[in-house]
Amino acid sequence: MPSKAAQVTVQACQSDGILLEKYVYTPGGINPLPKHTHVEYQFGLSFDCQGEYFYRGAYQAIPPGSLSIIHSGEVHAPSDRTFLPNPAHFAMAHIEPMWLQQAAAEMANRPSSEPFFPAVLITDPELNRLFLNLQSGRHPSKLEQETALWEFLIYLIAHYASNQTTVSSIKSGHPAVEQARDYLHGHYADDISLEDMAAIAGLSRFHFCRVFKKTVGITPGAYQTQLRIDQSRKLLAQGFSIATVVEMTGFYDHSHFGWHFKRQVGTTPGSYVRKIVLKR
Repeated sequence: MPSKAAQVTVQACQSDGILLEKYVYTPGGINPLPKHTHVEYQFGLSFDCQGEYFYRGAYQAIPPGSLSIIHSGEVHAPSDRTFLPNPAHFAMAHIEPMWLQQAAAEMANRPSSEPFFPAVLITDPELNRLFLNLQSGRHPSKLEQETALWEFLIYLIAHYASNQTTVSSIKSGHPAVEQARDYLHGHYADDISLEDMAAIAGLSRFHFCRVFKKTVGITPGAYQTQLRIDQSRKLLAQGFSIATVVEMTGFYDHSHFGWHFKRQVGTTPGSYVRKIVLKR
């Protein structure tokens, strides 16, 4: 008797040359996909299911917790298995080559070819952390999203590309950082891009990310979010509604605001407001 087909749920979001996906499979029958290629680099991380790809002429086993890499333009196919005995959860990122090429060029401070990754899979907790941060969905602002992308690409290229670029050490206290911080203080609610911030500092995106984090201790995206939360607390204390505060501080929506508020303040916006009222 044929097995019941697995049910598949997909969450996906797309922005300029980047497609992020999260898959959930229930146990059941699946149809193997044919061999194919795509322009984008493909990165995958399985949380609980052994993966397998036909890639570079052989079947490659991808254990849970290892990040798989399929290079732009290379023929590949998932495994030919037709049944999943257990649920499967995994995340995918499809990133156009221009992003990796731009990151490599800024790291080398000269024109660069697309980085090549000889490894089929990488087991590196820090790389996984950066990949999951990119996937988190908790940073719809340009600065947060682009900072997460740049951090992931810089770490990946610096540590695992065959044509690795030697990255020099940096000192904290770069004067451009203070200029960038001053701008963020005055424009924290604006949807600022990483490219805009780097231009204000007079640095490439690569060097700006490194110098800012070295000097301030957190990324530019995290710093902007911190400024927004600090201002939101003041506005809530002044009696503004949560909906108004979300709009005034530049958060994407109530959920985005609530998640970051609880993470940094330790309580929800509603609970924070109630505690203020009780003390009046």
